[in-house]
Amino acid sequence: MVNRKFYNRLNFYRKLFQLFSLGFLILIPVLITNQIYAIIGNLYSVTIFGIDIVDPAMALQTTLLTREFITVLIAGALIPIIVALLFGKVFCSWMCPFNTFSEYWQIIMRKIFPNRWRLIQRETSKINPKPLTYWVILIAFFLLSLIFGFPVITFLSFPGILSSEISHLIMGMGVGIEILVVFGVILAEGFLLKRYWCKFICPVGGLLGIFRTPKTLRLNHNEGNCSCGGALEPCGTSCPLGLAPKHEGLYPHCFNCGLCIKTCEKTGFGALSFGFGKNSKDKKN
Repeated sequence: MVNRKFYNRLNFYRKLFQLFSLGFLILIPVLITNQIYAIIGNLYSVTIFGIDIVDPAMALQTTLLTREFITVLIAGALIPIIVALLFGKVFCSWMCPFNTFSEYWQIIMRKIFPNRWRLIQRETSKINPKPLTYWVILIAFFLLSLIFGFPVITFLSFPGILSSEISHLIMGMGVGIEILVVFGVILAEGFLLKRYWCKFICPVGGLLGIFRTPKTLRLNHNEGNCSCGGALEPCGTSCPLGLAPKHEGLYPHCFNCGLCIKTCEKTGFGALSFGFGKNSKDKKN
């Protein structure tokens, strides 16, 4: 059993990793400008000491557009796929710069509009969205790429755009107009106090959500330890995506950030925990 102190510190570790990830994206162009090429690339694809790592969404798009299997590309996608099979969509919650910026902006907006935030939570804190919308949008993006021969995913991969624009800026190449779209979405979602992009639209997290097994890291809820009720549930209020951690249908939307577990440790009796597989005391599907 995981030490309860770990869950109390989990979000601290995650924030550190988010900052490390941003630092890593800054380091890449700094090294290149100093003619050090040990690490090159961005979150579309990156080569670290000769090891290629490719966003699975980009690998699938390239395969559809070229209509051929490129061995190096497919092999590069295996690392994030294996991570997703083991730990779920942790890339989204621990590394993605778009999520990092969105989280901090949403925290600010929650403090500015606390009453509106509580109202939204009362409407959604006990209901998880149906996965059909999630899968339809994901499939539609790849079908558009296939039908029109246009790299749709490239322009919808916000982590890819942010990482490449960071490199361009540091290397004195300026930034593209697509960065305005990315930050426009961040600002809009902050004002709406809803995370539609990560929850339903993002093709990067969407494809990673496919790679789950019954043994993939998941959130478990022990009903016997749960003492919360009423209109607002603390775990749901803390969820950055506005999900209902205690209730069924959490996946594929949840990206295992662990914020709900930390909240449960502070306000409840440790009813939520991570596990590789379903807890026998967890009644969720």
